[in-house]
Amino acid sequence: MKKGFYRRIIDVSSILEERYIDVIREDKNDFIRHRKVTVQDLFLQMFANKGESQKNEIHNFYEDQKKTMDISQTAFFNARMKFNPEALLIIMQDLMKETYAEPEDLVTLNGYYIMAIDGSDFVFPDVEKIKTDYGEAEKDKYGNSQAMASISTIFDCINKVFLDVSINPYKFSERKSAEAHLNKITEILPENAKYLCIFDRGYASIKLIDQMLERKQKFLFRLQPIHFKKEQSVLTKDAPDQWIDVIYDRQRTNEYRNDKKFRVKLMNTIHHLRFVRINTTKGTQTFITNLSEEEFDTSGIGELYHIRWDVETSYRSLKSQMCAEDFSGYRDILVRQDIYASAFVYNAVSMTIAEQKEVQMKPEDRYKYVMKTNRNYAIGIMKQDFLKMFVLYRDKKAVKEAQERFEKDIIKYSCPVRKGRSPERYVKGTSKCKLSYRRSY
Repeated sequence: MKKGFYRRIIDVSSILEERYIDVIREDKNDFIRHRKVTVQDLFLQMFANKGESQKNEIHNFYEDQKKTMDISQTAFFNARMKFNPEALLIIMQDLMKETYAEPEDLVTLNGYYIMAIDGSDFVFPDVEKIKTDYGEAEKDKYGNSQAMASISTIFDCINKVFLDVSINPYKFSERKSAEAHLNKITEILPENAKYLCIFDRGYASIKLIDQMLERKQKFLFRLQPIHFKKEQSVLTKDAPDQWIDVIYDRQRTNEYRNDKKFRVKLMNTIHHLRFVRINTTKGTQTFITNLSEEEFDTSGIGELYHIRWDVETSYRSLKSQMCAEDFSGYRDILVRQDIYASAFVYNAVSMTIAEQKEVQMKPEDRYKYVMKTNRNYAIGIMKQDFLKMFVLYRDKKAVKEAQERFEKDIIKYSCPVRKGRSPERYVKGTSKCKLSYRRSY
């Protein structure tokens, strides 16, 4: 029987030094002697981080384990400085490989995993070293600026899990990040897995499209008016969905003049692609794809693109509800650890919800609206009970009881999905007393 995601993380946390010590070490001499702070302690504390002061974080960590805090905060965080942040990403991706290898808890649409690649700007600790490494926003009228970085992810929009996360300098190329994610996803998903990637307007690129066609990967790009203008002009009110041959000449390939090999290839290539124009209440949207009409018809393309919005809400959860920007410290290592740990916890919540059959079988006939899990609440109770689940409840019986309590709570506090609620967006001033998007804990 396949182990639940909780149990697999527990198993991994107990064998970190056996399986992952080489990638965990920042230096080959780190973690070679027995010390008060173990690799497992560091791993668990990063997951349990709630954005409080360092001293409070360490105190709460040992308090939850019913242990005496006999180490200073400086010593603890010096030990964390020896833990390679990329190890967290590698461990998370190894668990996701196992999940997609046995996908009975995962959901597809028309046989495809629906992926979205998108980026978001994060506010980083405002210190000169971070500004030098990552960049900063434009200075205000007083000459002050804020350290910023660009985070990019590839996200399974239906199963709501991150498959890859990259932390890049501010204003880093979204297209380069997308290329790296597409390379990584081939290592995570099984060879026979069918998936398609959805991209927003800033990603449309001849090179990226050519790369995906060459690998036989399915895609859907939303286009700006300046992209593929010639092909977009062919679409009419009576024929808004057409397959068009995209032919490349010297003018169209001019941006690749420094990459002669690729430019020559393009000028000897014809891409047969589908262009779709959809009229919505908010205007006209045009897409380019290699999906057939049998897979997704014209209206299906619009609905498919709408699914991409879940990657946007995942960033909102990381920032507003999981407080991913409340970093443990000012050092780059601590910042990267916190971001990867937040994505890891987000995946743990998603997979725990997906694995609970009771959650999937809510009694819809009792409610006026379709019900869904209150993810903010689920994140909160998982964070509050995280160490208890992983440290205090080591035996199988206790873990099962804790999981059952989690299931009952997230079913009890489900929330309704009210359709047709799409008020016009407007910008208003920031309030210190926010009533929406509150943090999870």
